Amino acid sequence: MEVEKLISMCTHCGFCLETCPTFSVTRNEVHSPRGRIEAIRSKIESYGLQTCMFCRLCETACPAGVKYGQIVLPFRKRNVKQSLFLRSLESPRATYLLLKGSQKISLKEAQRFKEFTKGLKVERQIEGEDDEPEIVLFPGCLEGVLFRETVEKALNFLRKRYKVKIINGCCGLAHFSAGNIEKAKELASRLGTIKKPIVTLQSNCAAHMKEYKELFGLEVEVFDFAEFLIRKGVDLPRKEGKVTIHYPCNAYRKGLTKYVVEVIKKMGINVREMEDPQFECGSGGDYWITHPEMSDKVREIKKTKIEKSGVNTVISTNSVCSLSILRSGFKPLHVADLL
Repeated sequence: MEVEKLISMCTHCGFCLETCPTFSVTRNEVHSPRGRIEAIRSKIESYGLQTCMFCRLCETACPAGVKYGQIVLPFRKRNVKQSLFLRSLESPRATYLLLKGSQKISLKEAQRFKEFTKGLKVERQIEGEDDEPEIVLFPGCLEGVLFRETVEKALNFLRKRYKVKIINGCCGLAHFSAGNIEKAKELASRLGTIKKPIVTLQSNCAAHMKEYKELFGLEVEVFDFAEFLIRKGVDLPRKEGKVTIHYPCNAYRKGLTKYVVEVIKKMGINVREMEDPQFECGSGGDYWITHPEMSDKVREIKKTKIEKSGVNTVISTNSVCSLSILRSGFKPLHVADLL
């Protein structure tokens, strides 16, 4: 559908406003979904188009079904630093070297990495496969480098039941969100050659990969990790404890967060629901690097919502969300960490 027709669907009702993290912190229409749509309609060069965190939660609130993402994507602009960072996510070795190197240099972006990864060990991603694998484990671009222990736990748990192959790299969501649709399609095409079920530890990656057919005409059988456990009826251990659960934005939009909730409850863990669990965590993909001030303001709102749950342990199934939650002083855990 042409952009003009998509824009005409917006009735300016305002239901999107309170779901938008950047409007929540600025109270400024320039930084709201309908404000950005109006800027495109009026052919105005608006800075608000670049401040969008691209969580697309406005789409879940829109009674008219406006496809906000399709409207704004062609108008997203990337700078050189952002392009280089996103390019590094495609290679496991490059991702490792980038994060390792950021601990030793003084650029402001590197300082940002240090702040958000404090206490985490940068490690090389796990490689390898069993003979004649039955499923593919796709940790995502950052998980294996910053949360390698989580990947090990997931791999060991799955290998008790299946023959597993690990594939590292990027699903293309980061490029897609930044407006680089061609690169996103290229990365999707690589994963599209896999003819085994793909289980990813990144809920937002799972949500994006489930849209490959709609976006690129590619068929992949992909499951979020928690979704795989529930849909395949995998036996789960009983655990004790109290947690609250963060709903990553894209995963929430695609209905995947219900599986995380179901897994945690089946394990017998007490869930204290936070206020608006789907509210943006503040990371927004690479937003926490490219727009640090806005990111921190959004993160403060999220921090308050988590605090109201009265629980310090937060289940987060997306690595950049986990970084934001960690930076806010909480303990992020993936579902796999509980197995």
